[in-house]
Amino acid sequence: ISREYFEKYLATSKAGLLLTLREKDKIRKKNRAKAILRLQNNLQEVDYEKGDVLFKAGEEGDALFIVESGKVDIDVRDKQVFSATPGNICGEHSVITGQRRNTTAICATEEGCKVQKMLGSDFRRLMDISPEVKKSLLDLYIRRDFKKAVVFRLKKEFPYENAREAFDAVKRGKGGSDVLTVEDIGNLMREMNPNYSDDDVRAVIDTIDLAHSGDVTFDEFRKVFIADIRKSASI
Repeated sequence: ISREYFEKYLATSKAGLLLTLREKDKIRKKNRAKAILRLQNNLQEVDYEKGDVLFKAGEEGDALFIVESGKVDIDVRDKQVFSATPGNICGEHSVITGQRRNTTAICATEEGCKVQKMLGSDFRRLMDISPEVKKSLLDLYIRRDFKKAVVFRLKKEFPYENAREAFDAVKRGKGGSDVLTVEDIGNLMREMNPNYSDDDVRAVIDTIDLAHSGDVTFDEFRKVFIADIRKSASI
């Protein structure tokens, strides 16, 4: 092969490795933040049977839930966005934003679900004294809101096994470069929530723009939402 091709391949490989390392670092920090939540005092243990609803879209709510056993499905309009498995959390949207629930959470395992309930006041107190935990959980909440918006637009479960379908849903079939722009992401988020501000849209881009380029490439999108299907489906 030519030296020019080899150097181009090497540069591309290094860039891909850097994006992968950045995403792995984000996942590591999120997992640490979730582990810290589980160590907090004043958690209330609650048991649910299969089919029980932890919370419904449209409800007011100021508590999040840490899953100890079982699986909790998180739905938008009866379409699954992700599943919260043991060690994962759900319900963070309302305690962070103060807004009504934008999803429904349902216990989905035959053996039932055991969760730890954390009040919003306790959660926010922890955020105030732990900037790193706050940053990681804000990142988690923002990415999840993005996935909710994709499900809202597609009117089907998030396609973890088809990155291109999810990516194209955000672009909505527009041609041009294979990147998601501020306009693309803004249109998506405001379709689900018309009150999404420019700052909110910028925050979405910042958390999935691993290359810090100002937009989101397909490779970045795939690494963030699809690369590890098992992890992605619960993050």
